[in-house]
Amino acid sequence: MTAARGQAGSKSDRTRSAVRAAAAECFAESGFQAATTAEIARRAGVSEGTVFLHYSSKLGLLTAVTREFYEGLQGQAEAVLAQDGATPSELLRRLVHDWCAVMATQWDLVQVYIHTAQAFPGTELASVVIDSNRRYTRLYTSVIDDMKRCGEVDASLPSALARDMIFGTLEHSARGQRYAGRPVHTADVGRQIVDLLIGAGHADARRSSDDERLARIETKIDRLLSQGEV
Repeated sequence: MTAARGQAGSKSDRTRSAVRAAAAECFAESGFQAATTAEIARRAGVSEGTVFLHYSSKLGLLTAVTREFYEGLQGQAEAVLAQDGATPSELLRRLVHDWCAVMATQWDLVQVYIHTAQAFPGTELASVVIDSNRRYTRLYTSVIDDMKRCGEVDASLPSALARDMIFGTLEHSARGQRYAGRPVHTADVGRQIVDLLIGAGHADARRSSDDERLARIETKIDRLLSQGEV
């Protein structure tokens, strides 16, 4: 998608696109500190001076790469939610499936965005990461609200908590897989965590107290994470 836009634009647009693509590769492979603008320039087929002609610093380049990533992620999610005829639970499953697919191919790069933003608080990069994550996760909260109105999820379960269960479980699983030297594969975990949330809306779950219900969910999540995924 990025390459197609670059070819349709000016030479300057194509150069910036090539530099961002090369930078994304280098950052994912080496991390922010170890990645060099010389290697980024080599992969992009330009001089190192050209990199700095378009981006004032390596941090500025990472910021541009990060913004492009989140814009694509947000657009993909909004397109899912714009589809007609799907129930809220089906929409949540699609959102989770797509996020798991992104994690499978770009987990290391996403970690560079987050860790570098934490290392440079108050920068444009930090603002991009914080604001973009809020916008993206807000879509999940909205869908979970719809699920509660439809009776697909227990109305007493806080939507933000349900959202955090999804992201927390998936990210914990992904970290464990990477630490174990395995590829990130969280699709099965994603399906099961959505099943678990929907199960919390069943009549027998609604008859339980809040503490009992949350304890049961936590137990199931612990069991899920121990089934060879991490």
